[in-house]
Amino acid sequence: MKHGYVDEELILKDDNKESAHSESIKIKNSNPPTLAIREGRLLSIDVFRGLTLVFMVLVNSPGHPEFAYPPLKHAPWNSWTPTDLVFPLFIFIVGVAIPYSLDRRRLAVENRSVSLYLQIIRRSVLLFLLGLFLHGYPYFDFSTIRIMGILQRIGIVYLMGSMLYLWLNPRQLAITAGIITIAYFILMKFVPVPGVGAGVLEPVGNWGQFIDSKIMPGHLGNKTWEAKSLLGNIPALASALIGVLAGITLRSDKTAHEKIIRFFFAGNVLIVFGLIWDAWFPINQDLWSSSLILFTGGISLVMLASCYWLVDVRKSIWWTKPFVIFGVNSILVWVGSKMGIRTLEVIKVSQANGSATDLKTWIWQNIYAPWAGDLHGSEAFAITYVFLWFGILAFLYSRRIFLKV
Repeated sequence: MKHGYVDEELILKDDNKESAHSESIKIKNSNPPTLAIREGRLLSIDVFRGLTLVFMVLVNSPGHPEFAYPPLKHAPWNSWTPTDLVFPLFIFIVGVAIPYSLDRRRLAVENRSVSLYLQIIRRSVLLFLLGLFLHGYPYFDFSTIRIMGILQRIGIVYLMGSMLYLWLNPRQLAITAGIITIAYFILMKFVPVPGVGAGVLEPVGNWGQFIDSKIMPGHLGNKTWEAKSLLGNIPALASALIGVLAGITLRSDKTAHEKIIRFFFAGNVLIVFGLIWDAWFPINQDLWSSSLILFTGGISLVMLASCYWLVDVRKSIWWTKPFVIFGVNSILVWVGSKMGIRTLEVIKVSQANGSATDLKTWIWQNIYAPWAGDLHGSEAFAITYVFLWFGILAFLYSRRIFLKV
């Protein structure tokens, strides 16, 4: 174990240059991060990540999936709810973290060295494997295991975004994001899908579903289509590149107020254009539509500007510690919270009428629903689960224990 500051990288924990030669996944015991800017790292980035994680646990953990407040449900297909913003926000913050993590590593190894590329590839592969592990847990039926997912997409986007950051300047990165956004729109709207035709934007019949059905038959999340499609990684990269450009701006010599003005202006412009584009290519997280790239990219910039102004400029940090606690152990809460819910769902409990139900449903039916009702009881279960994980993470934080990849 080595003592020192913990410096987060996307949803991963990063270490100093020795980490390239250490084990892939380990528990790190070190001094907790102080609630201040440290070694060029902005507290607002950690708070942003922590806020996203808290909301992620909340929306993923209702007592019963049929009973959740409308804002805490995904849109059925087109359009969006606050829940549909979680994943794009996370992809954005992955991009923001790339300049911080890679610039620091380039101080330890030669720029564009083999070692630097191997570090990037290793983290991407581990993220992908963790995603596969979550999809397989607890039965691990590899004949039908879902291949793509959230962690898998984050790993792929991190790999592509990091490589582009090493090779392109900011102007070229912005042009690349624009080309991806426009080219994806042209492909999805005007290029005919074999046997289907052009412009199909339904779950079955679009280019993403066609490619997945050819490459991953039998390993899709919805049997006939995959919400986190292989093709969708490309437009998701554009979302990450918006974050990379934001990270570059944060690390620049511009004044804090210049950065905030740029983020607010660019963010609002992207939101407006995303809403306009929605008329031709609807905002849709499963398709990761071009309008979604602009709309969520704009919201992400406005949120980052707000966090940056409030936390790092105004120094209003009295409320941030719970979110920092989530943020510094984010890989643990991401994987652990999903495993916890999955475990509750596979444990069977006998009922008085002789039938059996899973433990999660039993807890909701017998503890929460009787006093709060089906809907409120379901959300009370989710809130309890958030606080349960806060307790676990706060204990680990106090003991200086952090899971890193």
